[in-house]
Amino acid sequence: MKRLRAILRLCASIIALAVGVAALPGSAAANEAPACASLATDPHFELKNNPAIKSVTSTVQKTAAPANIQYCNVTFVYGTNPKQNITISVGLPLNSTDGGAGGIEGAWNGRTEGLGGGGCAGNLNVDAAVNAGYVGSGTDGGHTGGDCTPGVNADHTFNFEFIQDFFRAGIKQQILWSKRIATSYYSKPPSYSYWNGCSTGGRQGYLLAQELGSQLDGVLASAPAMYWTRFQTAQMWGQIAMFEQAGESPSGPISPAKLAAVQKSAVAACDANDGAVDGIIDDPRTCHFSAKANVCGRPGAPAAPSCLTPDEATAVDKIWDGPRNKHGDRIWFGLDRGSDFSILDGTNPFPLGVTQFEWNLIDPSFAPPSTQWNTVSLGGKGLSYPQVAQAGSRNIADVTDTFGPVDAFRARGGKMITFLGANDQFIYPRGVLNYYRQMAERYQRIGDRTGFEGVQSFYRLFHAPGVGHCGLPVFSLGTTGPWPQNGADFKALVNWVEKGIAPDQVIGQSLSPTLSRPLCPYPQTAKYKGAGNVNDAANWSCGGNLETKEAVCPDVLVKYKDEVDGPLDYKASAVDPSFCKSGRIARDDGSD
Repeated sequence: MKRLRAILRLCASIIALAVGVAALPGSAAANEAPACASLATDPHFELKNNPAIKSVTSTVQKTAAPANIQYCNVTFVYGTNPKQNITISVGLPLNSTDGGAGGIEGAWNGRTEGLGGGGCAGNLNVDAAVNAGYVGSGTDGGHTGGDCTPGVNADHTFNFEFIQDFFRAGIKQQILWSKRIATSYYSKPPSYSYWNGCSTGGRQGYLLAQELGSQLDGVLASAPAMYWTRFQTAQMWGQIAMFEQAGESPSGPISPAKLAAVQKSAVAACDANDGAVDGIIDDPRTCHFSAKANVCGRPGAPAAPSCLTPDEATAVDKIWDGPRNKHGDRIWFGLDRGSDFSILDGTNPFPLGVTQFEWNLIDPSFAPPSTQWNTVSLGGKGLSYPQVAQAGSRNIADVTDTFGPVDAFRARGGKMITFLGANDQFIYPRGVLNYYRQMAERYQRIGDRTGFEGVQSFYRLFHAPGVGHCGLPVFSLGTTGPWPQNGADFKALVNWVEKGIAPDQVIGQSLSPTLSRPLCPYPQTAKYKGAGNVNDAANWSCGGNLETKEAVCPDVLVKYKDEVDGPLDYKASAVDPSFCKSGRIARDDGSD
């Protein structure tokens, strides 16, 4: 009898366990997908009564016109302490219970797509992903608006809650929760998870690949703001150069007309370097035009008022050359010839550059709209630019600058694509190339012909000549080069992840002028075949190798955290010093 009772108790326990499993969200035994409204009200879905969720709503609504697609929007505030308030939005195509159809479950295509922000702002608009059938997600990164000045407290300490929530905690929770909520709503996990972002969204993609690599299958991270501290500090170099070299007014002494004229002169001087006269400099690193050619009275110089004074020409050449210390060693990169001056070196400094001085020095008195930045010299008496740069590297760059390896992401089989405008007027493209060269060194395989085949097996960077930030036109010229249109960049990523088709080229297009051209995986570039319309992609092919001595060696940086007096660090730049001392082409000239 005792044995029978024991057997009956065991059977009852098994039945109870089976009932419990059936009630779990996303389990195979679940009867049907839940209604949208229940995600915020039913504790089984882990949002309601969760101590880390401060508020939550889940409602059916529509994406913006003209799409007007109904979807389930889940918006909640995540925080594990009173100061942490990260808003996350997840948009889910309607499941079958809520009337969705046409996908693998309801209207869902079985995938998630995290969407990035821009500047110092997050992004809560998930419409683009939802309209394409993806579960879309976004976050405000713990604060509203695009102001980064709260990163420094009034008592000259860092507000690490603000900084960490924006740089990593927000986007990590965005990815983890979007996958978790998708699994609950559709009663099945996503088949593939992606990231899609440019600028800050690109930086976020790199950080996720570096620190949450096991959670993503594909990352599209273009024009990434990845060396945040170093490139934003460098955004102030040109402003200081104009103030110190060309005038006494801190509000930008060189007129926009003069800057536009010298930009056009640089393009005209270097346009033909790639074998095609098309208004585009293929690789600005190989352009050595000096602004002194535009000094008033010089043969070929523009007429007044568009010509330059000698001091203005000196300032422009310093802007193009970029930050250096008293030894003449490169601290970071300059604005590339052919790029717009108007954003970083216009009438007023770019606000995030000024804010970076506040962060570097942990001094709120430098926060915009303060003009205290003009007390900083290029490298002379008083507080110098190299000192400010070194302070940033030592104080905050290890927290903000996204420069780690992507080992876990690679081990998972993840694929990453970056598109990079060669005339990006915000982030200095050479910083991204510097990182790519490091990763090529890290993942190099035995027998690599150019040194990049190893990294290209899972991570490809596409060089877009004549293009500004995130595909923007080169404003002063009224033109832009080739950039992927109509989601061609994201489609290339999905094909690589899901079909194993590695993109050997992606066609870029422009409407001003109307042109098409192949965008090529670095270090290759598009080469003109020598005949036919230069604006037709059919007359170009990928080839060559941009990793030449002329392009690479001048960009070796001074040692990180020792910007004032440190030596050049060839190892950190993944450059062989013997190559720079010889006349040979880097790795391989790709002349075939």
